[in-house]
Amino acid sequence: MQLLQEIEDRGFPAEYLLSRIRGRRVSLISDWEPFLMGIATTESLPLHYRDFAPDTSPQGEWRHLLREFRWVYFQMNNKLRNIFSPFFLYAELRTIFFFLRYRATNEQAKWEQLLSVSLLSQRSKMRLKRGEDIHDAVRIVEELLVSFSSLFRGTGEPFIKEGLRGMERWLTNRYLEHAVTVRNHPVIKRFFVRTIDSRNLLTLYKRLRWDLKGEVDFVRGGSISVRKLRAADEKGDMFNALRMIQAFTGVAVQIPDATSVEKALYTAMTRTLRREGREPSGVALILDYLWRCSMEIRNLGVLIHGEGIDRDILRTELIV
Repeated sequence: MQLLQEIEDRGFPAEYLLSRIRGRRVSLISDWEPFLMGIATTESLPLHYRDFAPDTSPQGEWRHLLREFRWVYFQMNNKLRNIFSPFFLYAELRTIFFFLRYRATNEQAKWEQLLSVSLLSQRSKMRLKRGEDIHDAVRIVEELLVSFSSLFRGTGEPFIKEGLRGMERWLTNRYLEHAVTVRNHPVIKRFFVRTIDSRNLLTLYKRLRWDLKGEVDFVRGGSISVRKLRAADEKGDMFNALRMIQAFTGVAVQIPDATSVEKALYTAMTRTLRREGREPSGVALILDYLWRCSMEIRNLGVLIHGEGIDRDILRTELIV
């Protein structure tokens, strides 16, 4: 089943989109200091985020990002859409997770608003909306994803055992494993390999930091083997884990906490994609733009939800 929207190919060459993105990324926020100091206003935001302030919920932030993803998706020709469909479907997993949360609390207005900007196909959206309750919705999500790949069979089991959070973790891990085993463009595949490494290193850090026991679901397919990660987990050596994180990110975590580790991983991805953005096909440039939009939304969320927190603390959490 086609999970993402199918659009008639208007025959635009790749250079058409690349030129528009080059122009559009000029408006991305490069100087966060005015926002930190409270000098900037909504008029200072890029045009595509000008209505960001009225809705500062996590779902609202995600909708704003989806609008920009949607713009890029609709500007692509079929060749580019096929290359980027693994990335966009990965992004739409978060849409599905938001939908399930609103389905659980029966907040129809919120899920309708969310799906209105989603890149999921109309058929997929209609199927989701037919769910009578959260259990029915989870079953439908599993059916949709199994139609895409049998790897997602059993999606409902972690929901029964651990609730939505457990299901989200399991489903994200399975999708990432799928993404690195199918035939993808090298730029997209490297993105998913790095995403797996980042996810696994953060999981390892949190387990050691909070002395978590029991089975751990490291994601297969990264450049750091699951065997090496399990060995580090079993040893319980935090210094070894931090060395692994520094070797991967090139960033020394001065004050080891989950936020600092997460920032180091995000920063490493940002720098890598920016460097790769010079490759000739333009695929890396588009991916870099989509990632930078994601980090911009993340930073705006940090500032908005961190109102009242010391500016120096917030400054350390921004990805630049």
